[in-house]
Amino acid sequence: MTHHVPRVRRIAVAMAAAGLLVATTAACSTGPTTKEEVCDRYDSLGDRLGIGQVFGNPVFSAAGDLADVADRYEGPEDLSTDARRLESIADSDSTSELELSEATRNVAVLCGHQLGSGSFSPPG
Repeated sequence: MTHHVPRVRRIAVAMAAAGLLVATTAACSTGPTTKEEVCDRYDSLGDRLGIGQVFGNPVFSAAGDLADVADRYEGPEDLSTDARRLESIADSDSTSELELSEATRNVAVLCGHQLGSGSFSPPG
């Protein structure tokens, strides 16, 4: 019966290590975000426009992702209003492109383009 005690300890240690890894990884997504991260999520939301009304519509998930990074953005631009509006949209069951555009006004200014138009880099 004493053979099982070392095995139980190893399992407990492995589970604790896995839990620590998960907690550490989760903590990485709670810090401040950069303009690049905000604009990446903004473009990701724009890429999902026009996807039909389906169960688990990716627009709502993308709106929630953008709300999260916008809320954690610590640059000179205040994105808190956009974050609150986007979180409300993410928690809803319907929206429109107009509502999303209005909810991302400050993010649009930060990223330099309107929702759904993607980033623009002049040739050269």
